[in-house]
Amino acid sequence: MKNEQLLKTVLFAEHEKLGAVMTVFAGWSLPVYYTNIIAEHLHTRKAAGIFDISHMSEIQVDGGGARDFLQSVMTNDLDRLRAGACFYSIMCNERGGTVDDCFIYMFSPERFWVIVNAANSKKDLDWLKAHAAGFGVEINDLSSELAKIDLQGPFSGPILQTLTPHPLDREKRFNLFEARIADLPCTLSRSGYTGEDGFEIYTENKNAVSLWNALLDSDPRVKPVGLGARDTLRIEACYSLYGHELTEDISPVEAGIGWVVREKQAPFPGKAELLRQKQQGAARTLIAFKMQDKAIPRSGYGIFAGDRLRGTVSSGCYAPAFGVPLGLGFVSPEFAAPDTPIRINIRNTLHDALVVRRPFYTYKGE
Repeated sequence: MKNEQLLKTVLFAEHEKLGAVMTVFAGWSLPVYYTNIIAEHLHTRKAAGIFDISHMSEIQVDGGGARDFLQSVMTNDLDRLRAGACFYSIMCNERGGTVDDCFIYMFSPERFWVIVNAANSKKDLDWLKAHAAGFGVEINDLSSELAKIDLQGPFSGPILQTLTPHPLDREKRFNLFEARIADLPCTLSRSGYTGEDGFEIYTENKNAVSLWNALLDSDPRVKPVGLGARDTLRIEACYSLYGHELTEDISPVEAGIGWVVREKQAPFPGKAELLRQKQQGAARTLIAFKMQDKAIPRSGYGIFAGDRLRGTVSSGCYAPAFGVPLGLGFVSPEFAAPDTPIRINIRNTLHDALVVRRPFYTYKGE
């Protein structure tokens, strides 16, 4: 794709000023790193990293039937969500495969945001509208109006507190709230995609550059972080990435997140197959594994037990917090138990690996 055809976030010029190396993701030109992936990863784990995630899409659902509508299309149970909070959910097709994974923000029973992946934004918008008949809701894409900046890391709370009078210590994980950050109006959730404490911050595009620079200038512990470290951070935390651990042909049960499929009364697409998989077991399941040498597993590589192909790697990387290569992949259940020896086909050579418990990295906060 030619550079002039790429989508650019409102912060594109700021990334250029910072000397970011750019990459193409879902049609967007985005920073992959500013210094190097390992340094940015480790800095996020020990201090605070700032991420431009403005390519993500925000879909607003309004109306008296908003809650009932989302209950009818999401695997998670909207009765478990309160106003002023957010949670993770999945939209599935009738076969139980994943249309997309998302975060649902509940402002009130009549107003929600559905935060979806950039690569699926049009598909998701069309899919939601196609299922909305009879619920009396309005569905609007807010993505062109909003920028999204994530502040992640163990010092993100104390650093952000210096920029707002809002009492952040009252905001527990997955809380949703409004606050002025550097005197700019923002919507925030105490959540993220790194396995650390942190905040996802939404503001109007006109405020984005000021907010970005206020965060960067607020404390020397805040450093910009690109998509490269965002990916290695989420792999260490064993968070799914659409197109890898989740696709139209991979169910959330197979992906090891069956907890997000609730046995609620309301029907939703794929319900019968998903509950069957939860009760009887799926034909394949997601594993986490640790390489026994320095070879790095990548998406699509074969997983072997003995000399027979048993599955496929979905994601893999050198994991900076552990100093070894780690990976995720799908195998049949008999090869999924921790301490099961497997081998990964890397450039036509089988390398030893060991199945381990998920996740590799666990959030140390509340």
